[in-house]
Amino acid sequence: MTQPWSTRGLANEHAHLDKGMLVPGVAYADAPPAVRGGWTREHKAKFTKQNIYDRAEAALQSMLRYGTTYIRTHVDVDPLVGLKGIEALLDLRRDYAKQAVIDITAFNQEGFERFPETAELLEEALAMGRIGLGGHTLTDSDGEAHIRRLFEIAERNGAPWLEFHTDESGKPEHFLMPFIAEESLKRGWAGKVYAIHCNSLANVPDLQAEKAIELAASTGLHVIACPTAIATRAITRTKQLIQSGIRVSMGSDNIGDLFNPLGGGNMLQYAQLLAYVQRFYEPGEQRALLDMLTLEPADAEAARRLAELGSRVAYETDRTDVLLAHAPRPVSIETAAALNSP
Repeated sequence: MTQPWSTRGLANEHAHLDKGMLVPGVAYADAPPAVRGGWTREHKAKFTKQNIYDRAEAALQSMLRYGTTYIRTHVDVDPLVGLKGIEALLDLRRDYAKQAVIDITAFNQEGFERFPETAELLEEALAMGRIGLGGHTLTDSDGEAHIRRLFEIAERNGAPWLEFHTDESGKPEHFLMPFIAEESLKRGWAGKVYAIHCNSLANVPDLQAEKAIELAASTGLHVIACPTAIATRAITRTKQLIQSGIRVSMGSDNIGDLFNPLGGGNMLQYAQLLAYVQRFYEPGEQRALLDMLTLEPADAEAARRLAELGSRVAYETDRTDVLLAHAPRPVSIETAAALNSP
């Protein structure tokens, strides 16, 4: 007999709200990633703070309708867009504080080599509020140097966390997940570093992967899987990561932009996609997917804010197979903060 399922609000631990909902206002064309990246830069140069806010709000409202109340979002910081995205997302975080907890990461999407001025802008962004720092292991020719420089900026400015788009090509020669884990341990950042995607882990030899997972587990590295990555490369070894005890969460990644024109912010749909692609079919495996969506934030301050928010979402059924097969909208969404507001 089925029972209703009530749980804390769902978590989307990796999004790009600042670039969300560009489509359909911008026509999508299926070109190579580098070409679409160039198109995105052209559009970023024209962004206004209000335009970013409006699109990010539309993406956020879609997530809220599907019961997501904790969002970690990267926000591009570079000479093209400046700090407009950070300003817009800080306003959005304030305006929706009674409905969701939003953690912002200042993101070096374009790399230091393309835009050396980004380093100074990142430091300015970190001074604007409680904001994390993010990088991308493939945007500069020397991925290890990119990682070290981000750690240095984070240390100098007291960033609360570091996040890296990690090994997104999926190629074994780009495998820097172990390096990130080693730097985290060496610099005393255990438990404060997130590796997003980790696609190369899927394609290195099994023994190398096992050693990397063991290292990551020992250093407290958090991993965020983004199922929509399957469109262009293999998804990371999600089951092995979970079995190792690593904290593995899930993110929507891009929503309605030139990297993914689809996506409505329904985290159950992303869990469904991962279930199909990686055969999370056994009952315990299905439950593990839902656990990925309801993890307490790794960041203590975010966990405190989420507890104060007091979000609860309810579904008609607690059957994991039904939830994953149909990805329904919740029948109710409540937050204690909203209920207690004057």
